[in-house]
Amino acid sequence: MSDTNPFLICFRIIISSIIGLLFFLLWNQIEVHADLIDEGKTDSAVKMLHFPKSLRVVENITPGLSDLHQVFNDPKQIRRTLLKVDPARIVPAKSGESFVGEITREKLKELTQIYSEDVIFLFRRSYEPNRLPIKDNKTVKANHTGVLYLAKQKKVLALPGSVKEEAFSGKESAKEQAERLKKLDQAGLKALSLQAKKVLHSHKFEKRQSAY
Repeated sequence: MSDTNPFLICFRIIISSIIGLLFFLLWNQIEVHADLIDEGKTDSAVKMLHFPKSLRVVENITPGLSDLHQVFNDPKQIRRTLLKVDPARIVPAKSGESFVGEITREKLKELTQIYSEDVIFLFRRSYEPNRLPIKDNKTVKANHTGVLYLAKQKKVLALPGSVKEEAFSGKESAKEQAERLKKLDQAGLKALSLQAKKVLHSHKFEKRQSAY
């Protein structure tokens, strides 16, 4: 009889609804605060892109990169690589202010209030080991990752990322190490820029030709 009690049934429905709502809110919080580069997922239902598009490049600085970032803090590196992502653009690509912290949906929303470009290219670079000078025989691993944010669509396009390695003996001078690391960084940035170009153009709108 208790299973058919209308008050008990109503109570169960209310409890189930509350639990469902809590799970929904928790999931949304996780999604909002998730780091999008670490997730590495492309959003679904991305509309085809009509070129040209304006582009803004912004670096997300990895915490603890301080020593190496002084070596790589060269605007020319970015101009030679990431600012050349879309050769069909009319408006020249520009660099934005770098920042530390996770790349979340909320952060992307903030960036669209600062920048008016169609596409925001956010990239991150990390190194192992991440301190200079390199005193022992070690292999330095450079990891370059990023996402493209389509501001008007509010969609994220993930990039596969690039990993470059180079062996150091530890006997090089600090200047030699810095020069080699710059070349390693440039190679990673170039690989990431090619990935970004490929991903953007894979969503390019192509006018279909009639077969008749």
